[in-house]
Amino acid sequence: MSVIEQQNTLKHSRFAYDDQAYVIHMLTSNESTFLTNAYIIETQSALVVVDTMMINSDAMQLRQHMDKLNKPLLAVIITHGHPDHYNGTDIIIKGFDKVPVISTQGVRNCIKDTLDSKEIKWKPYFGDDWPDHKVLPNQLVKDGEYLTLDGLIYRFRDLGAAESSSDLFFTLGEKQSTVFVGDVVFNQMHGFMNDGNSAQWLTVLAQLSSELADVEQLFTGHGAPGNSYQLIQTQIEYISDYRKTLCSFIPNGSSLSDGTLLTDKQKKSFEELIQDKYPDHQLTSFIKAGIDAITQELILESMGSKGCLTTDL
Repeated sequence: MSVIEQQNTLKHSRFAYDDQAYVIHMLTSNESTFLTNAYIIETQSALVVVDTMMINSDAMQLRQHMDKLNKPLLAVIITHGHPDHYNGTDIIIKGFDKVPVISTQGVRNCIKDTLDSKEIKWKPYFGDDWPDHKVLPNQLVKDGEYLTLDGLIYRFRDLGAAESSSDLFFTLGEKQSTVFVGDVVFNQMHGFMNDGNSAQWLTVLAQLSSELADVEQLFTGHGAPGNSYQLIQTQIEYISDYRKTLCSFIPNGSSLSDGTLLTDKQKKSFEELIQDKYPDHQLTSFIKAGIDAITQELILESMGSKGCLTTDL
């Protein structure tokens, strides 16, 4: 049996916005590929895909859902440069004529600059299920730009660094009833902290808390959709807790030059504290994965007299 035949089926959820003539299909991978969401936005005459999964088998199942809908593909939108959101693009666009792959310059740069390192890290684990060919965004949008695809308006915002080194969000329709934020907001999932942008991520979330307060439904990169304001506030709380708890393990006066990072015992204790605080959250492997990056970030902040090691939180 091939690797692809062994993969679990993507979970499919459907959200209809009949008054605005579009349907959102949410496809979710299994935990081995981080419970990642990809989306098919279905309008009267066409489809737009948002993010494209990490491995061949997941991308092929996403493509099968598209094929069942039997409508042309107008575009693919990539929310950020982590491979569970862009790796499958080649499978998604194959056979369609000149499909634009839409994102920002920052997201394109992030993908291009990390292709080799992601391949080295993940191909040994996924083997032949890791895509050989990656497609970079080929239509770049700027902050505040909007596009109309099959009569539906897509309004884009370039957020810069947040969860990743470059993130975007976009809203749909005249009413802007829905928003897609990629991994800037998780829902009932431990956050991916490895890029070490937690302070900037909090700044972006504070901005979104105001900007998206009236948007009814927020669609995440990991986890179920929900109320925009509530999900953003919960994400702020999680990142703040992660940072504050981690600060308690770092000695005052630590610097990167002295190699001060947490011991394995300290990391285990930290993981347990975060799990106790968020017992229902999934993707527990993300807790430990981000420790070193955020420790370094917090030490650098403290050296500038702005961090938790020198001031109270």
